[in-house]
Amino acid sequence: MKKIDTKIIRFLAKSIKNWIKENRSSKNPLIRLGIGGLYLVLITLNNIKFFFKDKEFRTIFYMKLFKSKRLQQTTPLTYMNRYPIIFSACADYFKEKEDIKILSYGCSTGEEVLTLRKYFPKATIVGAEINKHSLETCRKLPVDDKITFIYSTPSEIQKHGNFDIVFCMAVLQRTPHQITEQGITSLKKIYPFEKFEHQIIELDEYVKPGGLLVVHFTQYSFIDTVVSPKYKALGDYNQDDYKSSVFDKNSNLIKNPTSQKSIFIKQQA
Repeated sequence: MKKIDTKIIRFLAKSIKNWIKENRSSKNPLIRLGIGGLYLVLITLNNIKFFFKDKEFRTIFYMKLFKSKRLQQTTPLTYMNRYPIIFSACADYFKEKEDIKILSYGCSTGEEVLTLRKYFPKATIVGAEINKHSLETCRKLPVDDKITFIYSTPSEIQKHGNFDIVFCMAVLQRTPHQITEQGITSLKKIYPFEKFEHQIIELDEYVKPGGLLVVHFTQYSFIDTVVSPKYKALGDYNQDDYKSSVFDKNSNLIKNPTSQKSIFIKQQA
């Protein structure tokens, strides 16, 4: 059934493309209006085609539709040892306490968790992920018995907490490269600051006093959130190499952003 459906979709998409190509120079306003409408049809057909063919696309579509309140970044891109300076700094902070508990929030397909094992050989590590397709990949990884992958919900995370370190790396953002390339100046309707702050408030609940909250590669500043007074920055570790646009607490573009710290120590109550 899927093969038949995708063949029909490809045929329709090709026919529309050819018609648009033949008529895009037309001076007839009705034809030009029709071209605009057909572009929308073409986009819809492409999305339907991807829905049938790409499991990752279907998973993201489902999350946008049914899990939008908890959904942050929609792109599962990751790789091994992505942030060595940040990881090394955190390992050095806990060099006198090896047997710690770590949360990798938004662990994607697990490369971050595998990397953290190299920096924290004796730690208990929990990888939390909302993308079920990515989580399936995580659970096939050859890991030791002190690594666990869970579906990311507050209740499930709380079963394993609290944590000495919570890593939230390149999670609290929305299609940053696309936002930057398109020159978008407000995230209010796409990824508002309130959504970011709400997630930071949740992450704060998982961090032990004296522990670390690491918020790195994000479109907003941790300092702008209501929980930031509970924390102080560790050193000068920052996201100055973040090449995408950043925004203020009104969700407006910051044209000349200042350096944004990434590692924060939770103060004792």
